Amino acid sequence: MVFSTPIRTGEQSIDRVLQAGLPVLLVFDRRGCQTCQQLEPTLDRLAQRFAGKALIARVDADDNPALVQKYNVTDLPGLVFIRNGATVARTAGAAPETALQAWLSYLSGEGSQPPLPSGPSVPLHRSAPSANGAPPGPTPNRQPASDARAPAGPVVLRDATFDQVIGQSQQPVLVDFWAPWCGPCRAVAPSIERLAQEFAGKAVVAKLNVDENPYTAQRFGITGIPAIYVFKGGRVVERLVGAQPYQVLRQALARHTGA
Repeated sequence: MVFSTPIRTGEQSIDRVLQAGLPVLLVFDRRGCQTCQQLEPTLDRLAQRFAGKALIARVDADDNPALVQKYNVTDLPGLVFIRNGATVARTAGAAPETALQAWLSYLSGEGSQPPLPSGPSVPLHRSAPSANGAPPGPTPNRQPASDARAPAGPVVLRDATFDQVIGQSQQPVLVDFWAPWCGPCRAVAPSIERLAQEFAGKAVVAKLNVDENPYTAQRFGITGIPAIYVFKGGRVVERLVGAQPYQVLRQALARHTGA
């Protein structure tokens, strides 16, 4: 059977997908993930273009924890490139269509191996504490229908994806430059999460770990964190350094969204 649309698979059916004799692009996502939804039109077009040559299979990360663990998925959308049942490469993010097309062509036996694609992504697991200060419990497999479309959290940026997100966004982008060891960064984190929800559809709220992405941090002269920068049209239009109150951060972003 030839599939011209992405298929859904999971722990019960993944073996049949991998044994179909075609290369597979395995895409891990979840309900309500806005960053994952950015990729859907691209996947639809690629499934039509590669019908009979490759399979695009989507996996709900919340419903299939064993596959998440098997393929070491830490961010969504998670992308796993598979040929002859074996993993060739893995990455994460709403990657550009041209990059994914190049990889599907390579897996199908056309051309040399292209660079690993990347794009905007969100963490698979949230680390925010619960209301009583206890560590968060495991994410339930099923959310009530009323919560199925909860707003996504901040976009995770990396050195490789920073220019793409900042340069291509039609909306203002607030970037929280942070590090896991930084106490003030942890104090600001709930405000960043709240801004991501409040400004969904009006602005992009993102985080960049300066320890893991030193090139971008050095490029913008980040010497103290948290540093909150607002970009518009690819240019810095606001700079805030230190653990600012939520209302200060909101006003800085609102000035460039009209909210």
